[in-house]
Amino acid sequence: MKKIHIIFTLFLAVILATSCSTSYNDIDDNHSDLIGFTLSVNLELPLSSNNPEINFPLPYFVSNATSSERTFRVVVVEEETELAEESYSFDAEVIIPANERSGTLIFTALNISLTNEYVPLVLAFEPTSEISSGNRMYIFLKTND
Repeated sequence: MKKIHIIFTLFLAVILATSCSTSYNDIDDNHSDLIGFTLSVNLELPLSSNNPEINFPLPYFVSNATSSERTFRVVVVEEETELAEESYSFDAEVIIPANERSGTLIFTALNISLTNEYVPLVLAFEPTSEISSGNRMYIFLKTND
């Protein structure tokens, strides 16, 4: 009876130990890497003559890290954007250093040609053969003047 108790305890311990292991090898090898913005809300920025310029960091994330530096392009989604080009600026290329997966893009909103109602601007990463575009950034600007 004593030996059955020991065998049962060992059996139970082995089952518990193996059931807690996690394998991440079930991801399809053909999946596409993604890069996208991680700010999950629509960004509404009101400007005025007292505050004619706002610099706002837009965080982004890429799904994989590599051993070399990478450059990605940020583009305006024309079909969804109504904002005039003189009302904003940003660096169209972002550089992700080697072994990194995230960064921030500085977006500058300018109180030029703005109306009293929010006007949309949509930014996205340009997809390539190696990477797909993930979450877009929805920015809305208006003036309080």
